[in-house]
Amino acid sequence: MESSDSLQDQLARASETLSRLKKELFDTGRFLHCVLENSDDMVFATDVDGILVSFSKGGEKALGYTVEQMVGRHVKDLADDPLKFEKLVAISRKEGSAASLEFPFQHKAGHTVYFNVSLVSLTDADGQFAGTVGICRDITRWKKFQEDLIRVDRLAEIGRTASGITHEINNPIAVIGEISGWIEVVVGDAKGLGQEDREELETAVQHIIKQVKRCRNITQQLLSFVRDSEPTHSSMDAHELLKQTVSFLNPELKNKDIEVTLDFMKGPLPLHSDKQMLEQVFVNLISNAIYAVKERRGAGGRIVLKTSRDESMLEIRISDNGTGISEENQRQMYDLFFTTKPTGKGTGLGLPICRNIIKKLGGGFSFETEIGEGTTFIVKLPAL
Repeated sequence: MESSDSLQDQLARASETLSRLKKELFDTGRFLHCVLENSDDMVFATDVDGILVSFSKGGEKALGYTVEQMVGRHVKDLADDPLKFEKLVAISRKEGSAASLEFPFQHKAGHTVYFNVSLVSLTDADGQFAGTVGICRDITRWKKFQEDLIRVDRLAEIGRTASGITHEINNPIAVIGEISGWIEVVVGDAKGLGQEDREELETAVQHIIKQVKRCRNITQQLLSFVRDSEPTHSSMDAHELLKQTVSFLNPELKNKDIEVTLDFMKGPLPLHSDKQMLEQVFVNLISNAIYAVKERRGAGGRIVLKTSRDESMLEIRISDNGTGISEENQRQMYDLFFTTKPTGKGTGLGLPICRNIIKKLGGGFSFETEIGEGTTFIVKLPAL
């Protein structure tokens, strides 16, 4: 009887201990699940073959996949370079852990997300490899911040050299301007020239003088941007300014066989703003439109300049039927030095400078685009 009672006591204590351990295990599991659900990091676990058995909410947020979409897939499928990730897992399996400060993964939408990755190998009671746990912190913003610092430093270097560059460019421009003026006088006084030849030479000289003035304006605009100088306001007709801008780009438009339509509201469009700054904006936007239409590679290239106004603002829309802007490029188009043009064709400064200028002039700068259909840039400025 005593041995039977003792055995029952032992069973009761064992049952109590087992119940307590089950509760502790349940509480620990629930706590761990709560940590995974609320962590911003991507935390995952795989089996011995690298197949995902768990995937945290942070991973869903970072890469765009749901747990249901990921569990059962191979973890290397997430990596930008699967072979490189397999090597990292192999190191973890051999040494017990492995880390990579900056490892790229692919988001569901297609863009790259960078992580600080730590891998730990799991072993069972017999010391055999049982799987891998990964803890990955999204460092994409930090990486972009570092890249932006590099770009800002490059822009600062432009600022440091801008004065010298402007001086060096302005000297030959001044000589060209003086020679142009002298040629104009010589043509006017020349004898033996036919009326037609005289008019052609005078027209050519006027074009040279206009382009010299434009070069001077561009160098001054570079200095103004770097020094962040205040706009110089004057009264003008926005319609005339747009016509002049198109005339600057006429040679390029003819070479590309592109039709430019001026859809202006009736009468003049009075504006009190900085003429040189606005000219820079319109030259940039129309040049971009020409490039977009050219990339479309088809006949019927078209650019439309449309104006309208209400009581407080006037609106200038520059539309093209070019390639449009992809979602990925839309996210980067205002980043300094970002360009889709080939090396030597674009600086990546045009759109950031344009937006900065319009903001400085008290206006608004936006765009509408559709892939394969074209893009419209919208400039709004305070009306007189």
